[in-house]
Amino acid sequence: MKQLFKTMMLTVLFASFFLTSVMALDVWEIQFRGEVSPSQSVWLEKAYEEARENGAEAVYLVLDTLGGRVDSALEMSKTISSMETLVLVDGSAISAGALLAFSGSEMYMVGGATIGGAEPQIGGERADEKTVSVWSAELAAQAQKNGRDPQIARAMADETIAIEGLVESGKLLTLTAEEALNTGMTDGVYKGEQDFRQEKNLNIIGSTGKTTINYVTDFLTSAAISTLLLTIGIAGLLIEFFTPGFGIPGAIGLGALSLYFGGGILSGASGWETVLLFIVGLVLLILEVFVIPGFGVTGILGMLAMFGSIFLATPDPASAVQSLVIALIGSIVLVAVVLRFTPGRRVFKRLVLETSETRANGYVAAKPGLHHLIGKTGTAKTVLRPSGTAEIEDQFIDVVTSGEYIEEGTRIQVMDVEGMRVIVREVKKE
Repeated sequence: MKQLFKTMMLTVLFASFFLTSVMALDVWEIQFRGEVSPSQSVWLEKAYEEARENGAEAVYLVLDTLGGRVDSALEMSKTISSMETLVLVDGSAISAGALLAFSGSEMYMVGGATIGGAEPQIGGERADEKTVSVWSAELAAQAQKNGRDPQIARAMADETIAIEGLVESGKLLTLTAEEALNTGMTDGVYKGEQDFRQEKNLNIIGSTGKTTINYVTDFLTSAAISTLLLTIGIAGLLIEFFTPGFGIPGAIGLGALSLYFGGGILSGASGWETVLLFIVGLVLLILEVFVIPGFGVTGILGMLAMFGSIFLATPDPASAVQSLVIALIGSIVLVAVVLRFTPGRRVFKRLVLETSETRANGYVAAKPGLHHLIGKTGTAKTVLRPSGTAEIEDQFIDVVTSGEYIEEGTRIQVMDVEGMRVIVREVKKE
């Protein structure tokens, strides 16, 4: 009897161990934190490729982001949807991050995490209705595909949508982990990442980390830094055009533009063709300023080439326009400040006559003209209506009134002289 009991216990233990081993899910871990950007999108795609190459059954994606670019979020959503993905929101899934969270096959949250506030914006302002409509529809589609309420997802992106008990019209919806659980927008809430791993019995077979190059690329392609680099680059080159020689402004400008385009190349968002196009545009502008007189086809082509390279380096046209407008305004301000305290402006010298008409070179000032008549009095020799002839200091002078009618023989006085134009008025009798 005892032998039978031992045999049964061993069988149960063996079966438990076997079932546990079988039920463990082989996953590839990816920790995504920070801004949703082109470089992050490229990095995430490579991470998923690495997961597939290593035979992972699913991706375990830990998410913490306050959002970022819409175009990058759409690309990353496709990447996440390409493979079974368990998303764990450990912090925030705000703005574009909400789309990433809803794109997972399963989506869980850590207590205290938040999701929502996904209104698309351009320059800090709400995007146009078309953009909002497309974006909210994409958010709803991803939510519905994985068994979540599409209307609640829409309310996170469109403030015109009201849901009784959750959000009123005019406000964007953002849910806490507990609220998301109660509304069915998340599949579960956990105390922390470790608890989630243990309960889901995840067998992490590998992970994709970030190198120093990845972090540098993320920094250079972030919205604020890329716009700042573009501003400094354009301003530096403009200042160099307006000042003698080649010095610090030009070097700083070229350095900033190198970092701007370099970030796009490192992230995979753009190629060397953007740099080549920018160089071509720069050369054409230099030729226009220093070689070819006036401003014509060469200058226009140069500007189009430079602006075109900036658009190619920025996948989203709306973001490109925003960055370019901000950069141009910032550049104008910087150039104005620098030139205010800079003595040399070599470009302007091509437009201004620099010959000095001195007495030593044989130039003599012209006679003062008729200004000596100001204040003098005389007599109208003809009717002034308003122009005519007057006798002043025994001279017949062509005069004009300020518009009033003056009879012949009336006493007049010279009030002003503008070149050869003598302005008079009637002298009132006392």
